[in-house]
Amino acid sequence: MPQIEVEEVQNPDLNAQIMAERLAYSLDRGRHYRRAGYYILRKIMESGGALGAEIRISGKVTSQRARTQIFRAGTMTKSGHPSQEGVDKGVAQCIQKSGVLGVVVKIQHAGTKMGDEVKIKNDLLTKAQTQAESKLAKTKVELAIEEEVSELTPEEEKIIDEVDEEAISEISLTPEEDIEDLEEK
Repeated sequence: MPQIEVEEVQNPDLNAQIMAERLAYSLDRGRHYRRAGYYILRKIMESGGALGAEIRISGKVTSQRARTQIFRAGTMTKSGHPSQEGVDKGVAQCIQKSGVLGVVVKIQHAGTKMGDEVKIKNDLLTKAQTQAESKLAKTKVELAIEEEVSELTPEEEKIIDEVDEEAISEISLTPEEDIEDLEEK
């Protein structure tokens, strides 16, 4: 004998199929399509677990001509792996006198991994920074050593040898006129 297990949905406002059926039911009871669409959209976004939502109502909404009305809020991925894995889709129908209205509800969940997300590995970043700083410190030390070790050119040595140390007299940093003024006082 087959058995059926029933589980309660934790947050029915984030289940696209439940929200599509609620919208179809409220349209079936005569509620205006725009008011019902925005109500469901607001309810989804206020539940807190959705990045975005899209509601599509198509059919003879107000006149004899069929059209599609779309309600959107937040962000929604339309293609690629994130749209296949992170978007919940629900479909429902509403039968009215003028014809059948189709309702499609899509909800982008907050836990969806997007392709444009960037994660920084802090441990590798700090390791790379310390290596760069150590290379910089080594080059500074090498430059300082090169400046200290720098040798004199033969021209500089010749000039130093030609200068007689006894001929060098004391040099004053103040001009001679200032010295004369100081002596007079």
